[in-house]
Amino acid sequence: MKEIIAWIESHGVTVDLLKWVIVGILAWLLGAFRFLKTKLKRPTLEIESLTSRCAWEELGDIDGNPANVRVTFLIQAGVNNPTAELVVIRDFSLHIRRLKKWPIWHQALNPTSLPCRVRHTVGDITRYLKNWFSNFSEGPGSLTLDGRIESMDFQSGFLVFVSASWGNMRPRLIEKGVPIKLKARLTTGETLYVKSIIPVLEDHSVMEGLVPGIFGHVENSSTWNIIRE
Repeated sequence: MKEIIAWIESHGVTVDLLKWVIVGILAWLLGAFRFLKTKLKRPTLEIESLTSRCAWEELGDIDGNPANVRVTFLIQAGVNNPTAELVVIRDFSLHIRRLKKWPIWHQALNPTSLPCRVRHTVGDITRYLKNWFSNFSEGPGSLTLDGRIESMDFQSGFLVFVSASWGNMRPRLIEKGVPIKLKARLTTGETLYVKSIIPVLEDHSVMEGLVPGIFGHVENSSTWNIIRE
């Protein structure tokens, strides 16, 4: 130890230089770490669990197929962009877990149009909520999200998907709801996804209150099982 102390005392300039070299290396490593952390940040897709619901309707026999069911999913999807670049969403799709064991997930469904803006009404006050892509005369145009998410921004809006099926292709219903996987394709080619369980509404008037005319709207079979070619 005495030899080391003596060497340090006799090589003060060298020791100071080594200190600055070490400080420089540490600063470079910290800067590189911050740079990599920034570059590794990715946009994320989220589902607002408090406001996303589905309505389950038993339809009986259709075209000789028994036990048909129509499930209308009203999903509030949010996209968080922590990157330094603009993110543009190309489209959304929904995979539903089915009764059939294989494949577990059915072909992806695309959203159908909403009949009107989603709203929340308390007494005489009605608040219109944001939705993706569809334009309506109700409320300002800023309530329609066009898929562009600016750097360090978050946007959330509603989508509606309609699944009509029978037999083993019926959605799997568990205690908490229907298991689903939501995907969002970006114009960069990247795909974001999130899994969730969408609760089933026992009182359909709740969804009718959020989206007036929704059940009359989904009676049209053109809203069912929309699949991207």
